Amino acid sequence: MSLIYIRQAAKNDLEQIMPIIDEAKKFLKEEGNPQWQSDYPNVETITADIEEGVAWVLIVDQKIAGYTAITDGPDPNYKKVDGKWNNDLDPYVAIHRVAISDEYRGMHIYDDSVNVLTNFSVFPVQIEKLADFAAVSPAQPKNTIVPNVDLNMF
Repeated sequence: MSLIYIRQAAKNDLEQIMPIIDEAKKFLKEEGNPQWQSDYPNVETITADIEEGVAWVLIVDQKIAGYTAITDGPDPNYKKVDGKWNNDLDPYVAIHRVAISDEYRGMHIYDDSVNVLTNFSVFPVQIEKLADFAAVSPAQPKNTIVPNVDLNMF
């Protein structure tokens, strides 16, 4: 099983982060997405994120697999918007500059929120198949394993 976690990025992570940013730029271009097709984000942008304490890296088995910047508002990028915010009073966070290494793209790396692993390859199927492992009962048992997931009993 892989060890997966996030941590704040440090300056010495730059040499691993920048190739991931470059891979993401190439991926976006190949997908026809005009975003990130200039010199943004660049090493100065990522360095500023690190210095401001908003840079985070995804670690998979002790290797940097992804990057993002997470800021808590108010975000200067959202001072001018085309339209009007429904709510500009509540606090919020903004997630910027999300990039995943080509090596990990499409792997659907995420937390197992129910702490149950089965022999099914993808997590959504695991959640769906939890009902197969429920006890047989003449009455619908209370779902104490995963209260927020409907289990269809037989």
